[in-house]
Amino acid sequence: MLYIKEFIISTISAFGFSYVFNSPKKSVLVSGLNAGFGWVIFRLVEQFSESVYIASFMSALFIAISSEVLARIFHYPASIFIFPGIINLCPGEAIYNTMRYFIANETPMAIISLYKALGIAAAIAFGVLLSSSFSLSLRTYKERSHRRTDFLSILLGRKK
Repeated sequence: MLYIKEFIISTISAFGFSYVFNSPKKSVLVSGLNAGFGWVIFRLVEQFSESVYIASFMSALFIAISSEVLARIFHYPASIFIFPGIINLCPGEAIYNTMRYFIANETPMAIISLYKALGIAAAIAFGVLLSSSFSLSLRTYKERSHRRTDFLSILLGRKK
């Protein structure tokens, strides 16, 4: 029941983010559902691995891969689906605690919290980067010329 409630809240927040940034109307529902599923994956992985960094990476990777697929289906840029999806994963609590500790002059705790925020942000960025580079490599693989590896045609003297 808790996961369903968090799914709904995450989906609604992604709707709001899409609405504020004027995403196309056709993509708002799908990007909201993408964000909801990404948040549920984050919570499940966090529960089983007990690491917020692994959970952020896996969730960002899922959101980015599904966004690349949705971008090809709906003929929109992938960023329209990625940004509302990862907005829920951003390390707001760690950044808030960092500022609170700095204001309270608790520098060691502030540095620990800063490292946590940077680690979560790096995990999210690496998940999106990995998915985008894999999608780009698949796209360029389809566009490559097969002539340079078709040795049978070269040996037999056939031209393509």
